[in-house]
Amino acid sequence: MPLSGGQTLSGRYLLHEPIGEGGSAQVFRATDLHLGRDVALKVLHEQVHFLDRERFLREVRILARLSHPGVIAIHDLGQDEGRDFFTMPLLTGGQISLLGPLEDTPQSLERFLDAAAFVSGALEHIHLGGLVHRDLTPGNVLLGADGLPRIMDFGLVSMSEHTRHLTRSGVTLGTPQYMAPEQARGSGVGPSSDIYALGAVLYRVACGSPPFVGDNDQSVLFQHVYEQVTDPRDLNPAIPDAVAQILLRALAKSPAERPPSAEALSALWVRAKFDTRAASSAQYRGGRSRSGAHAGGPAWPAELRERWRVKLPGEVTWPSAVVGARGLLAVGTRSGHLALIGSGGDVHATLAAKDEVTAPATLVGESVIYGAWDGALRRADLSGQVQWTHQTRAELTGAPTLWGGRVLVTSRDGHLHAVNLESGELAWAYRTGGPIAASPLIWAGAAFVADENGWLHALDALTGAQLWKVEVGVTHATPALMPLGRGEAALIVATWTGEIHALHLRVVSGRVSLAPEAVLWSYDLEDEVWAAPAVQGQSVVVAGWGGQVHALSLSGGDELWTHRLEGRVTASPVISGQSVYLASEVGELCALNLHDGRVVWQHREAQGVQATPLADADSLYVAFMDGTLKAYR
Repeated sequence: MPLSGGQTLSGRYLLHEPIGEGGSAQVFRATDLHLGRDVALKVLHEQVHFLDRERFLREVRILARLSHPGVIAIHDLGQDEGRDFFTMPLLTGGQISLLGPLEDTPQSLERFLDAAAFVSGALEHIHLGGLVHRDLTPGNVLLGADGLPRIMDFGLVSMSEHTRHLTRSGVTLGTPQYMAPEQARGSGVGPSSDIYALGAVLYRVACGSPPFVGDNDQSVLFQHVYEQVTDPRDLNPAIPDAVAQILLRALAKSPAERPPSAEALSALWVRAKFDTRAASSAQYRGGRSRSGAHAGGPAWPAELRERWRVKLPGEVTWPSAVVGARGLLAVGTRSGHLALIGSGGDVHATLAAKDEVTAPATLVGESVIYGAWDGALRRADLSGQVQWTHQTRAELTGAPTLWGGRVLVTSRDGHLHAVNLESGELAWAYRTGGPIAASPLIWAGAAFVADENGWLHALDALTGAQLWKVEVGVTHATPALMPLGRGEAALIVATWTGEIHALHLRVVSGRVSLAPEAVLWSYDLEDEVWAAPAVQGQSVVVAGWGGQVHALSLSGGDELWTHRLEGRVTASPVISGQSVYLASEVGELCALNLHDGRVVWQHREAQGVQATPLADADSLYVAFMDGTLKAYR
């Protein structure tokens, strides 16, 4: 008789709804009545083939011998009226594919990289036990409440010392979309086959689709064996180079060209996290989403002390910012120079322009991209040798934004320009109709820019075609974006008159649009706003020009706390870890607790600040209006 919700097995496990089913077994959500906890219960169907029962019991034995936080554990083994079953933790986070596709936010990328490193480490533990999983799929890698993945479903696991006892048909069992070429050919499997399968799973997460699709299983298997996988960046330009390179290496046709072990694969993901963190601090406000959240800031802000100072070649004023990567800082000045400063305070190089360099720069690889008030966008190597110049007709005001092999930058006459990253040639230009002071931001393939005539424009980031525009109010400050999950995001727009709007964005059929409830909430600061908002988790931090700082809840716009600075605020707040860093035009510096606004650190300097600071490499870097750059650590 089929099992159903409401039945009790062995007088202990109350069955609820089924949550999965295969050819030989069914999985229920159940309550352990003895311990008062919910579990997942896997029960073998009645009258199954003896080989299916052998695989089922082998899965139990395998789980019992594995002990790793990334491998599903076994709680109990039992039998009820001839039915074998076992229980395991109930994972409520869904399949690992819910972590993707990757978006243009540091949060999305860090979640993916943490999960990729964690699950690779779990796979290494499996391989060290002499096991090969053979059927890694998104459905067999589930997320726990902590957001980290667990490998499960060990029904097809082969043990190297027992492979000869498996049925011949078992050699080619698996899921075609995630099957290594050698497994597809039936020529045997090994740990490297699992590395390929995990690469295919993570490719699916990052891109939103598996490496190969076809009309039938044979078509997909043929592609795994003979065709090259599409570069993941072609499917999703939000994927960083470091991530794409690891995915392509894991999906190499030859096992010898893949990472030598799952442990090595895990190390690659950890390194990619370091590289992508560096890339986010190399762009204004933490990357393309402009969230204002910086990874790697001071661990103990209460102990910050000045470590060094250096004189820059000119004043530093709004909307400038300190950016940095790999031990190098970039700050523009009103004297027409971009200063490159080592993280120890040494002057690395001074790059010239023909007018003020007050827009934030962007570091990319071994070069820097910066715009000036003479309308020239320049890419130069780190010694100052100009590689190309793109000339526009008005002052460049926004930070260069990297996307899909292009650089997007705004100009004062209301244009958003997209130029080729390698050549500097114009790809497209879009005219908003009003002056622009804010930097562009990008999410889900759409570029957003706010103009001073009161309009927010959404464009296709690759073509420059307008998607839509909406009137929000005169805006000088760069908006900030926070993903809400499942193809939704909140775009925080701070208008000059002090109205803060959280716009609800949604991806529908691959296209970004405003949700039917376009405005999630609005809040009135009752003050002018020149500083960009910062958002992390459920906290939105905005600062009025008059010095009043507000923390609002992302979900409803409710006020969480306020803090008053004495001076005017044009430097944008920065969030790093659990701290908010603020600076004013009278030289106040402070770190506040993100959750309650409590003052963690405060300091006073003789000179004021208009440029956005940088929290990176356990330090806070602040550029003062008189042209002094200081490091606090």
